[in-house]
Amino acid sequence: MQAVKEKVKDKVSAAKAKGKVSKAKAEEKKEVATARSHAERELAHERAKAKVAAAKMELHQDKAIHREEAIQHRLNKHGAHRAATTAPPAPAGTTATTHPPPPATYY
Repeated sequence: MQAVKEKVKDKVSAAKAKGKVSKAKAEEKKEVATARSHAERELAHERAKAKVAAAKMELHQDKAIHREEAIQHRLNKHGAHRAATTAPPAPAGTTATTHPPPPATYY
């Protein structure tokens, strides 16, 4: 079930990224059509490339987050969180002692 959720989240993120890419390309066409010089056209193209790259990076980050959520779910599902959070009880009649950190040595 978690794999399905992960795939659905990836599809949604991909659709959002595709929408952003399409929007960037449409804005580029609009800017190129209204540009008066070759330099303005090149600048519009560079802006569009930057927006496309940002959308792809955001997609990559979203997918990484989805993978992390899936891994955390799998770990919690199998009881790993319980083993890491509970410590074995201390033997009867003993008290917990803490030791100060060792002195810092400077060279």
